[in-house]
Amino acid sequence: MKVRMLISIDGTVDGTPWPARGGTIDLPDHVAADLVANRYAEQVGAVEAAAVNPVAETAAKPAPRARRTTPTE
Repeated sequence: MKVRMLISIDGTVDGTPWPARGGTIDLPDHVAADLVANRYAEQVGAVEAAAVNPVAETAAKPAPRARRTTPTE
């Protein structure tokens, strides 16, 4: 699975340095899934699909609150 790094990681993976933040790397699925779950990386295919098909997220407008009335005598 190809992922784009969201953070910088020191050290190496399979003897090669980790890519810098924003860089991409092809990793085994289980390793990539762990990085994505921990928000260290994002799946490249998913990001490109989201950019092509943006979803407009809108919240529902809150209902107006009823005013309290005081009893009149």
